[in-house]
Amino acid sequence: MKYLFISAHPDDLEFSCANLIRHLALKGHDVKILCLTKGEFGIFQQEWIGPRLARIRESELLRAAKINAITPDRIFFGDFIDGFLKFTTESVTTLIQWLNRFQPDIVFAPEALYAYYWQVDHIHCGRILHYIYASCQDRLKNPLTALYFYNTLRPNFWWPFDDPTLGKQSFLQHRSQWWFIKWIMLFYSLDKVNFWHRRLGNWKYAERYRRIFVNSHLASKTIPIFARGILGLISHLPAFNPTSKRYEVLHKSSEFAQEVKQLCERFYPENV
Repeated sequence: MKYLFISAHPDDLEFSCANLIRHLALKGHDVKILCLTKGEFGIFQQEWIGPRLARIRESELLRAAKINAITPDRIFFGDFIDGFLKFTTESVTTLIQWLNRFQPDIVFAPEALYAYYWQVDHIHCGRILHYIYASCQDRLKNPLTALYFYNTLRPNFWWPFDDPTLGKQSFLQHRSQWWFIKWIMLFYSLDKVNFWHRRLGNWKYAERYRRIFVNSHLASKTIPIFARGILGLISHLPAFNPTSKRYEVLHKSSEFAQEVKQLCERFYPENV
């Protein structure tokens, strides 16, 4: 079986999927990682933003993946820029091209609906994969057998484990994100507690996933009214609904700054 784990940013998989990735890799399965952005805006110090931070975060992902038995030749980066992974015709076509390159049987992607971390790149990544899985299988050389979402509040599949040490170690390799990791690490073990003993057995921890079925959909009517209201409020918070000001680049004449400017004009025209 061929497995492809897709993330929006370099540090996404280690928090949610480290133990499953390591198990599959050590069992000799074909496991690849596709990180669609390089996390160019994953810090608030202007002098680090852009290609400089991207190089750091690439190396951090390589170190983290090594702990989970994934070698550098099995790690790939997309050409999307952090914050500009949108659900568009172009992004769908790009993901189909990646899938046709790797021809995986099973894909893992961020939760697109019942997410407990409502970050726009994550949500759009999940939506793109769901759309391809449900509506574009005829464009794939190897149709997908299954799609799983991680970071989900509505799991129907769990991967149990007893020792969180290596998972934590791999997550901590993303040192450039310490401003964020130092807080979320407080909840790492709690997030993985096995509350499903009757179903899974006497394991201490479990990673949560939601298997998506071809006939499922992401329409808002699948969410209760009160939940729709909460998600609507969350999606309008500045942290999860950034404007072009979030994507200001220090060296405005650089090639990276010009590309970001064009993206802001396209996706945040009212703020440019």
